[in-house]
Amino acid sequence: MKKLIFLLVVLTAFGFQSAYAQDVVDEHQPLKVKPTVALHGRVQYDYEFLNQDSGVDSVDDLKLRGSEFRRVYLSGSGKIYKNIKYKVQFEFAGSQIGYRDVYIKFVNLPGIGGNFTVGSFAEATGLDMLTSSNYIPMLERALMTSTQNFRWNSGLMYDNMGMFGGKLGLQMSYAGNGSHHGGFKDKHLENGGHFVARLTSPVYENKEKHQLVHIGVNFESRKRSKDPAAYSLKLRAEDHLGDYIHIPGEEFIDIPGLLKNQQDIGFEFAANFGSFSFQSEYEIAGYNAVVKDGSVDKDQTFNLNGFYALVSYFVTGGQRGFKHGAFARPHIYNNFCIKDGNWGELELVARYSTLDYSSITDYLDLFSGKDYYSKTADIGFGFNWYLNNHTRLMYNHIITSTNRNTDVDKEKNLNADLIRLQVDF
Repeated sequence: MKKLIFLLVVLTAFGFQSAYAQDVVDEHQPLKVKPTVALHGRVQYDYEFLNQDSGVDSVDDLKLRGSEFRRVYLSGSGKIYKNIKYKVQFEFAGSQIGYRDVYIKFVNLPGIGGNFTVGSFAEATGLDMLTSSNYIPMLERALMTSTQNFRWNSGLMYDNMGMFGGKLGLQMSYAGNGSHHGGFKDKHLENGGHFVARLTSPVYENKEKHQLVHIGVNFESRKRSKDPAAYSLKLRAEDHLGDYIHIPGEEFIDIPGLLKNQQDIGFEFAANFGSFSFQSEYEIAGYNAVVKDGSVDKDQTFNLNGFYALVSYFVTGGQRGFKHGAFARPHIYNNFCIKDGNWGELELVARYSTLDYSSITDYLDLFSGKDYYSKTADIGFGFNWYLNNHTRLMYNHIITSTNRNTDVDKEKNLNADLIRLQVDF
């Protein structure tokens, strides 16, 4: 709560400074402001073909063939007056309306530089999470991002990506416990919220040759709502239509239901050299929960760790873009047009990712006498065919393995073929 009050005081001070910085005008003439507006949107339409065995002792395999509008966004953004910008972005997939980027932003703050944002925004929890779905090279983000319950949150954020002449970037935010299903409404700020901070640096950059080496570190401290049903720890394999993997399991709810707080630390690295790019992140997520020891409640800490490594290569000469500490719109030099004999750009991608949650399941194996899955890993590869820099056809083949601790029914395997047609404007 103290962090929230501090950020509000800072914002008020910036408002006074901005007021004094306004142009001097005739006091008898009202100052006219002409807001600007630009419309944007994206459509991502997916087909998924999933085939999963149900374990070595079962003959019932899961097969799923499905399609969905993965994302349907419509947004408007612009400038109100000099240092005040805004954005309203809504999601319509699933025939439901949800908030995404909905904020007012005070830019180019006097004295300290950077921007101050009030509203709903993507939290700065790492490279993969901050890269827009328009530009991620595979259909879904890596497994380790499941430690963040939702990409967006509502609150206050400060960012300055131009510190020390652009050699250091800082992003930090404080957000509440409101659910995105309810428009991030939070009636109990006294219960605490989520503090996120991220430091990044382009340790090497050559813009003319599209070369970059990026490093970063991020930290999350989340105090969960006192509502026992407000949070559950779960993940999906890197497909969207498949079932959730509940941690520790659907039949055991005490751990996620009594989760008190969470502290994560993540490390990120990326390299972009012309048509070749590489990115990787490692995260340790610590969960503090109330568990039962006989008739006594006690605190117990569980640590999860996740990792991924991704490589990308444009075989036809394009390059991935990079801006403000995240991957951005690619550089495409051939637009698809049969009449002109141009076939666009082809990007090959591959990724290995894993999430180890055995810290929880080892404890529960002893506590409940059951045997839970303890680790999930994905190997994925595919391609992106860029018809132009606003349209692409994506294909991924994902091999997922989920392991138990014992040799009985030790592993489940999932094979997924994913296809997406995407446009943004």
